[in-house]
Amino acid sequence: MKQVEVVAAHAERATRRFGDVFLKIDADQTRTDVEVGAMAMAPIPTPEVLWRKPPVLALAALPGSQLGRLGEPSTASSSAWAAAGAAARVLHDAPPPPWPGWSRDDLASELDGECEWLITNGVLPPDRHAQSPDRRDCTPPVDTGVHARRPADHPRVRRW
Repeated sequence: MKQVEVVAAHAERATRRFGDVFLKIDADQTRTDVEVGAMAMAPIPTPEVLWRKPPVLALAALPGSQLGRLGEPSTASSSAWAAAGAAARVLHDAPPPPWPGWSRDDLASELDGECEWLITNGVLPPDRHAQSPDRRDCTPPVDTGVHARRPADHPRVRRW
């Protein structure tokens, strides 16, 4: 193993990569249970759960190549990006998980607050939001469920 890579880290959870194994450390085991349940229901390939020993979840890396790295131009082909988009569409077209989650109104309220913060702190110009009453500049459309954003170095495309 060449190095340990910090994939993501913040106050609630951290993800480390050790070769072909990702270790997700999360103090909230309910969130981890929901994640594992959602992966089991997903209509697309998801990482194999290698083991769980709270607060750690070990996942196998998916086969394939990274589409890109943050801050660097992508070297992936347009067909690789199209395949990633097709997989995202399959996932988004699937029915949402059966467990309760945020309602559209709760989500809209939360996103309104986030957008207000962006404007108040000068991250987003106020005139941009005024031109966008449906909040497209601040928030992504949500149709079936909520999930984490997918950085370019997370999706993997299998080379055939």
